[in-house]
Amino acid sequence: MGYMAWKIDLAKAYDKLQWGFIKQVLKEIGIEGKLNSLIMSCIMNVQYKVALNGEMSETFLPKYGIRQGNPLSPYIFVLCMEKLSHTSLNKKSWKEPGSR
Repeated sequence: MGYMAWKIDLAKAYDKLQWGFIKQVLKEIGIEGKLNSLIMSCIMNVQYKVALNGEMSETFLPKYGIRQGNPLSPYIFVLCMEKLSHTSLNKKSWKEPGSR
């Protein structure tokens, strides 16, 4: 029996979560349909602006990640980390939706 050790840097971990992975995790725990769409809408419908030298940038849209101020974010993060843990322990692999 082989062993494996992980060293994971969780700094900025919220910023790195892929939306396809979050959606799949929610579906796997039984959150589907309208509730899944509502949660994903809360995660994905975000706009940012950056202040640089007193000037505000144009609005830009993120393509992945969850906001730290969102009350759902800690729960989403824990669910995703649980999925990652179970996937590694069960020697299964996860593929991003749409990938081969």
